[in-house]
Amino acid sequence: MRMRTLRSILALALLAAVALLPGAGLAFQGDPEAPPPNFKVAFIGDSGIGGDAEAVLQLIEDEGAGMVIHAGDFGYGDEGDPDTAVAWDAQISRVLGEDFPYFAAIGNHDDDNWSTYQRILEERLGSVAGATCSGDYGVMAACSYQGLFFILSGVGTLPDEPDNGEHEDYIREQLAADGSLWSICSWHKNQEAMQVGGKSDAVGWGPYEACREGRAIIATGHEHSYSRTKTLSNVENQTGDPAWDDPTQLRVGGGSTFVFVSGLGGKSIRDQERCQPSEPPYGCGGAWASIYTGDQSATHGALFIEFYVDGDPAKARGYFKDIDGNTVDTFTVTSDATGDAPPPADGGDASPDGSIGGAPSSDVSSSDDTFVRVAVALAAAAAVVAALAGGVLYVKVRARR
Repeated sequence: MRMRTLRSILALALLAAVALLPGAGLAFQGDPEAPPPNFKVAFIGDSGIGGDAEAVLQLIEDEGAGMVIHAGDFGYGDEGDPDTAVAWDAQISRVLGEDFPYFAAIGNHDDDNWSTYQRILEERLGSVAGATCSGDYGVMAACSYQGLFFILSGVGTLPDEPDNGEHEDYIREQLAADGSLWSICSWHKNQEAMQVGGKSDAVGWGPYEACREGRAIIATGHEHSYSRTKTLSNVENQTGDPAWDDPTQLRVGGGSTFVFVSGLGGKSIRDQERCQPSEPPYGCGGAWASIYTGDQSATHGALFIEFYVDGDPAKARGYFKDIDGNTVDTFTVTSDATGDAPPPADGGDASPDGSIGGAPSSDVSSSDDTFVRVAVALAAAAAVVAALAGGVLYVKVRARR
């Protein structure tokens, strides 16, 4: 009897300690699916075949990304020749491997060769354990991998028209039916106000608003530059979220999201034609947080978002890095499933190494935080043991009387 009681006490103490450890937490049925800790995704578009495109792929490999989402325009070249698609895929395999998780949505330069591109991408999908996609791959598809839910859409490209109701309805339905902690909408083209180059309205505002309302990050390409908005509570009107006005702290949820263009995958680099000046604070009502174009001496690169950081499944850290090793944008993202999460208290940029403001933080480091949480966990375990042991002793004394 005594041993059974002591085993119960120790089990409860261990449970209390584990529940307080970094990255831990009791998983109950119905919790939203989340990616594994520190899962990094690379976002690119407009790559081509050649040295710059390969350098971007090598950057993705060097940064330790676990998957790629490519927002259209793959091989360029002879766009109707199946060999172009084969060469583009071979380039990926040389650098990242034949079974690397590489997902993509159709771009306007892929349309003439889409049957070959789609077949190649579906074959690659079949080699990725745990990856699933339903629907018309790369055009109207809903996918899941490593706890991330993402839509690969051809809105604005196939068919080549804005405000396509079928695409918008599909996006809304798929986001409403999924309960993942993190969702992403990826397509190729833009609205004029959602890029800083010379592109015109090609998508329509319905898909953007559907993704915002569905708590999804919006990832695009098409314009050959990099740009990222602040947190927006209305994408069509580029209205900032007043509760999350720090350009380095973003949230997805509560009716808000953010949009980015990552079109520096290797093909070419274009200048900033909108929202001048070329340094912050930018024009266009202050909707843009970061701009990297020919006017900022840009080179090719990728946006990386690392999900489930600092032991928090609802926190992500993003940064754009170019092939010369320059990190030109850093930020954090909070997945706000309830719609009432406050902004982080620390403020500042979120650097890839975890520091704040691009420099080592003078506050408690992640290792110190781990130490504190372990100490608290052990103290909690000791308290449980003491409380339960005291109860057992009290019962024994009462029994003897």
